[in-house]
Amino acid sequence: MGINDWWRDHPEERYWLIAPSRGVVGDALSAPKSSGDRRFEWSHELVGFTEPGDTIFVWDRTLSMPGIGAWGRILGPLTEDEHARRGDTLPHWRMPVSDTLRLASPITLTALRRIGSDIIAVRDSVEAMTDGPVYFPFIGGPDTLVPAPAYLTKMPRDLVALLSSRFGFEFAL
Repeated sequence: MGINDWWRDHPEERYWLIAPSRGVVGDALSAPKSSGDRRFEWSHELVGFTEPGDTIFVWDRTLSMPGIGAWGRILGPLTEDEHARRGDTLPHWRMPVSDTLRLASPITLTALRRIGSDIIAVRDSVEAMTDGPVYFPFIGGPDTLVPAPAYLTKMPRDLVALLSSRFGFEFAL
């Protein structure tokens, strides 16, 4: 089964959330490509669906209160390289990104839970208009909302608009 690229025919859907293990993106998104002998990992495969000009938001778990702490742009082009790990050489996606810029005030998990019902409404709306997974960046209910346990997720435009209106940052949507 491949990726359900529900956003393909919606050019306004150009937003992503990355959750790097150390809170830092670096100069590129980098994730192993799937292979026949490894478990399919959709959050890694999504790297191959990013496009130059897309916006990435960064979930930073290293903050004193984890949350969305920065943003950047996908630069491209998408390439493949190889990483050595435990004696194996594995093919990886590599998508260059801009330097990330810190949000003046990170959007913490506590703040997200305060508008949890609105976030869930966005998820439900996207799920209702598509068949298959939508790779939403948050799981759980309004009061138990947490980031999806994934490297990269798809952030719907309506979620970016909601966060922008509630937390005071502006993006051309």
